[in-house]
Amino acid sequence: MLLVRGLTRRCPWCGDRRAYFHGWFKRQEHCRRCGHGYRRGDHAFELGATTASFVLTLGGVLVVTLVAILLSLPDIEVWWVVIPAVVVALLGPIVLYPISFTLWQAVDLWMRRPTAEELAGEADATL
Repeated sequence: MLLVRGLTRRCPWCGDRRAYFHGWFKRQEHCRRCGHGYRRGDHAFELGATTASFVLTLGGVLVVTLVAILLSLPDIEVWWVVIPAVVVALLGPIVLYPISFTLWQAVDLWMRRPTAEELAGEADATL
């Protein structure tokens, strides 16, 4: 359930749709509904979100490349494979920006359950 919420850009903990973002790129420190901080005391939280964005984008490039190859068989035209892959590689990180943050938050919550202080809103989310 946490991962599904993360993939749909919801707060992984409470499921709120407006969780950590005011629009597509403007992020806030806490979920507007449950108050859960997205960093959870980690200075390098963005590294995990960046990795999630990279993995999702790479998966998209692989799928687009495979589909383009299958559609152009038996004579594969390179440009019909390369151009869609480049478009996905360039637009993927932009489109997946907020999703990568909520997905990584879900993975982090799955690996490290929140403490009682975090649930009460008393933990320092920014360190």
